[in-house]
Amino acid sequence: MFLKIILNFFVSLLVGFIFEFIYRSLEAKKLVKPRFINIQMYGLVGIFLVFIYFLDISLILKLILIFVVPVFIEFITGYLYFKIKKIRLWDYSKEEFNFMGTVCLRFSLVWFIVSAIYYYIFLPKI
Repeated sequence: MFLKIILNFFVSLLVGFIFEFIYRSLEAKKLVKPRFINIQMYGLVGIFLVFIYFLDISLILKLILIFVVPVFIEFITGYLYFKIKKIRLWDYSKEEFNFMGTVCLRFSLVWFIVSAIYYYIFLPKI
């Protein structure tokens, strides 16, 4: 299991980097390298998905955790970085259904879909 955790940490770092690089570059219309703290967030989500994978729980509870865990990690990362360094990693304050400008429903749903795809397609193969 330890090897699966380490492998998923690095695979999710890479997948997160690719998604963030593409999204930020398209939005800015130039190449934008993601911050390292953002990439670490994806690695943490990968680790938690491994733990969820090995839990003997119902499908509904797994799906709830696959939604809640990435949102929680995104919130904690963004909130602490802002409180400690006074830098916003992202700003969702103009998005509908946002919480403190740090998380919002639209991106939470995107992360849920990406996490579920990773969980059900990539995680079993790693």
